[in-house]
Formats: sequence, structure tokens, C-alpha cells
Amino acid sequence: MAVQAPPFAGLRTLEAACRLRNYSAAGDELGVTHSAVSQTVRRLEIAHGQKLFRRQGAQMAPTAAALALAKAYREAALIVERTTDELSRQIAAPTLVLSILPSFAKLWFSPRLKRMQEALPDIMIDLRTSRELADLAGDGVDVAIRHGGGPWPGLHAEPLYEDAAVAVCSPEFLARHGPFSHEAIARMPLIIEDNDLWPAWFKAAGVEARGLRRGPAFDDAGMVIDAAASGLGVALVRRVHLQAALDDGRLVRISDVEAGTGGWCHMLWREDNPRIAAICRFADWLLAECQNSGLQRAA
Repeated sequence: MAVQAPPFAGLRTLEAACRLRNYSAAGDELGVTHSAVSQTVRRLEIAHGQKLFRRQGAQMAPTAAALALAKAYREAALIVERTTDELSRQIAAPTLVLSILPSFAKLWFSPRLKRMQEALPDIMIDLRTSRELADLAGDGVDVAIRHGGGPWPGLHAEPLYEDAAVAVCSPEFLARHGPFSHEAIARMPLIIEDNDLWPAWFKAAGVEARGLRRGPAFDDAGMVIDAAASGLGVALVRRVHLQAALDDGRLVRISDVEAGTGGWCHMLWREDNPRIAAICRFADWLLAECQNSGLQRAA
């Protein structure tokens, strides 16, 4: 038969009596009478079948059992206090932990942080960049943003946009070598990202590309953009990464042809997340940003 744990309030009284060694002083601290403290201690002694205090002159000396219970109460009370503080912080100013691909974070999300802060002033962001998909169960991540079609079992997947890659170069490179036909692009030094989309782009352009001139290769979209802006060749850049470089004139589009990048970009989260209200507000803001920036949202 399981032993019933003593009431938490009773342990609080016990702890005060152990610390002060006086029932009247404990009652004054707790706002109850000497008699109430004595009765509480008596009930605990009956429940545990042993004495918890012994009179020593004007003091009530706690036994080893009483001291052990008082210590356990203090530890439990501290845990409850910390948990209560954490819940209060989550309600007052929830912090969402985001896991985002490094290129997406640097080239699209980070420039919008100020707008997010203005739109959601009560939500704090803890941004983590990674190429690996967080499990959103035991790693503390609330929301992950990833490309591809999953599957992601146990997660809600909100489609953001279907991205495509476009051919770009620097204005100086275009002035020196252009204007470009699709066949002429095939003869240019082609800057390569780790996921080489050039074959798919030439297929979409209707060009049978053989013997392509391979230019420098990078595993980071930002470095691809920098290389193209430096005049090292023609690059394929995802539209989601490209807008700032087009706006500031570092790059120009040289064709209307686009190559698919392999699926939609999704925002992922767990429906049972305790911060689900903040997640939904963040999701609404992010979807609006995708639409406002010209990215096509899934139907």
C-alpha cells in the first residue's frame, strides 16, 4: 500500500517550526496560532508514527525525521518557485527558439527582425542556425523552417512558399559579356552551390548543355551571391535569397527562366507545444512577410 504524502501546507508549518524552534514564533510567521502549529505537528507525527519535536527548555528541538522533512520541503518549494517563475516569464514574454537554415537566416530572415519586433513586441526570438532538422521534442526548439516535402511525423507542417532559382550576374559582368542568350550562358563560368541546379535550369531553358564551364563552388548561398557580385561568373540563386542583392544593384537577372529547387519551404512545430499561442502569432507574421516579399505561398 502506498504511503500518502503529507500535505504541502503541513510541511511548510513543520519547516518554520524546525527553523525557529518555537511553535509561537512559527505561528506568528505563518499568521496562525500556537495551537494550530501544534495540531499540525501532531497530525504529521501520527501520519509518520514517530515524534518530530522534543521539548528542550523553552524550545522545541526537531528530531532527525523532522529535519529531513523540512529539508525536503525547502527543496520542493524551490522547484515550485522556479517553475512558477518560468511559467510567468513564458506568459509575460514568451521566447520562441527557431531552427533555421544559415542561408535563410542571413539573407532573408535577419533583415526582417526589426519588423518582427515591431509586429510582435512581446515575443522574444532565440535563433539557431543549422542544416540538420531539429526533432522539436527534446532539443528545446519550438519552430523549424526547412525546405523539402518531409515526411515530418508528429509535426504540423505549414507551407510557406515554393522557391525557384534564377540566373544572375553582376552588372559589370553583363556589360562585359552580355547580352546573354541561353546558349551563351552555357559558355560562361558557372558558379556552383552545393546543390547544383544548373542542369535543371538548362533543361527548363530548352538548352542541351554539354561541357559546361565550371566556376568556383560554394556551400553557402551568401558566398555564391558575393562571388557573382564580384564578377566571377553567372550564378543560380534562390529567389528567397536574392532580393537584397537585386535591390542594391549588386546583381541583375539575365533570364526569366527559373529552376525548381526541390519542393516547398515549410514551417514546422508541435501542436502540443506549451507556447502554441505565440507560435501561431509568429506563423501568421511569417506568412504575411512571405506574401509581401513576393514569395508564392502554397495553395
